[in-house]
Amino acid sequence: MEDRTLPSVAPAGQAGGSADAANGDTIAEIIAEFSEVIAFARSRWARYAEDVHPDLRGVGLIVLQLILRKGPLTVTGISQMLDMDKAVVSRQISKLRELGLIEAEPAPEDRRVVLLTGSARAQELIDAIRVKWADAYHERFGDWSAEELEELRAGLHRFNASADHSVARDTPSGRCTRGEGPEDSPAA
Repeated sequence: MEDRTLPSVAPAGQAGGSADAANGDTIAEIIAEFSEVIAFARSRWARYAEDVHPDLRGVGLIVLQLILRKGPLTVTGISQMLDMDKAVVSRQISKLRELGLIEAEPAPEDRRVVLLTGSARAQELIDAIRVKWADAYHERFGDWSAEELEELRAGLHRFNASADHSVARDTPSGRCTRGEGPEDSPAA
């Protein structure tokens, strides 16, 4: 596959000099690399989702992982964090509940709000899949040094930390969803 030069990207409303153009070129390349990573991950998620259950799709596995990692969560909170339509998330939640992978309970603060948590079975299945993921990534990172891996990890962490995953606190789902903001994360 041949690499092509990508158009430079600059922040909206800014015409820049050579430094801005260089940054725009680099950001365009980063976007292209993320696109490849996402395509790779989506194909893996689809395969691993079928390992969990033939009726589960990749997006369902993504939702399940989020619930296991950050739960308890609401459907609204999940749809906001994943920037997905609430109906799509609701369909995935229904399938996950049908498969016994998540549990739903009313929130103590507001019984109208349903909090979702992963089941013990879901955690076991995800742990097994993570072993497969680790093997696949160990292969891809086989010739990377420890310093290169740490640099990538730190850069991705910084990038991900800059995203706004907050849920509006003045809504029923926001009041009952565990915090996702930087102030709610454990100190490193």
